[in-house]
Amino acid sequence: MSRNYYVYKSKSGTYIAEILNPNTGLRVCKRNTGTKNRDEAILTADRWIREGIPERKRGRAPVYKKPALQMPEAVIGLKSILEGIKNTALDEAGALQIAEALKEMGLLTIPAVTASKGNIEFITFLEKFWDYEKSEYIQDKLAHGHGFGRSHAHECLKRVRTVLKPFFGNKKLNSVSTDDLSRLARLLAGRGLASSTINQILLICKTPLKWAYNKKMIIENPCIGLTSFAVTNKERGILTEEEAAAVFSIEWKDKRAYAASLVSVTTGARLGECLALRRSDIGKDTVNIAHSYSSLDGLKLPKNNKKRAVPLLPEVKAALLDLLDNNPHGTVDPFIFFSLLPSQPVDPLVIRKGLKYALDKIGVDHKGRNIAFHSWRHYFCSKITQLIESEKAAKVSGHLSEGVFKKYADHIELKNIQEVGAAAAIAFGNILQFKKAV
Repeated sequence: MSRNYYVYKSKSGTYIAEILNPNTGLRVCKRNTGTKNRDEAILTADRWIREGIPERKRGRAPVYKKPALQMPEAVIGLKSILEGIKNTALDEAGALQIAEALKEMGLLTIPAVTASKGNIEFITFLEKFWDYEKSEYIQDKLAHGHGFGRSHAHECLKRVRTVLKPFFGNKKLNSVSTDDLSRLARLLAGRGLASSTINQILLICKTPLKWAYNKKMIIENPCIGLTSFAVTNKERGILTEEEAAAVFSIEWKDKRAYAASLVSVTTGARLGECLALRRSDIGKDTVNIAHSYSSLDGLKLPKNNKKRAVPLLPEVKAALLDLLDNNPHGTVDPFIFFSLLPSQPVDPLVIRKGLKYALDKIGVDHKGRNIAFHSWRHYFCSKITQLIESEKAAKVSGHLSEGVFKKYADHIELKNIQEVGAAAAIAFGNILQFKKAV
């Protein structure tokens, strides 16, 4: 059997007895025996083990408490356990073992965490989390076949540094609270930001915090119970049919801007999808939307990671082939919307400025009405769904709303492409009067 106590001399010369738990070896308590004689101290400690250990009472003589059992385990309580832990050289692994033991006993419901990992500045954690090359979260997403664009990571990182860093300062990851996030939301709302923008900024915090909680870096997820803002953004404006016809009847400064708008209004293609088009994507009466393009990612899969074939009207195909004839690069499969470099398409700013120039020329208040290049996609959807089933149009335009379209297969049948193409010819015939682009 392990010993129940040991004695040692204090600075004053009297002997201290430390009572131990014989099963664990941990200290139960320590008391001054009141004698400078070691043998007497040992006799005193033996008596305490048999009869009871004195409790300390300020201003009063010691009260001797008899144990309910003969073994010293009876005097072990919460204070004794805590005393034992404080006097043990624990590392993180040992601390986690204690926490897991408490969980097994049903005494701990929160997850055990590694304290040092959560004891870092929140902004430092966010900067690494949204760093495309360094992020464990992003690399795990990519390894499991999920798409994650460099441009999205870049935008998140930019907001971390410009918006979140001034707010959180040096605050630690493990001290971020629900109240902090609520105050951030109110601050952003006070600046007049759109509700969708506020939600996006909060998501830059919420996604990493949820990940940190799952990785046991923090003991709770402060995002639980946080209310999102209802999205009440200004609705994207679209042109009338007369305005659309007028904008395509004037001369444009740049053929590429003209042709890009033409593709988008007749197919619903996004700007990045237009920029990614190459010679090999043009078919007989269809165009293959297989990629999107951004300056950071280069060529990548379209939004929702779904390729699609869309009907290509003869007039639009002619405009694209005309651009290819003007392409100065002798590459095998050149970009249709070319730039000065053969390895990349034109800057999207050229396309946007070209459209604004045309809108200004016909007197459209594009800023006041919130009309931009993406408005062509809205125009396409609004017109085409008047003529065919919305589900078929959604497949061609690349919309993926699971609730509405879950019964449809991942591919679109040729007859549906032809049906959409015929509808497109009717819907957009009035606006394709093809005046010229310079």
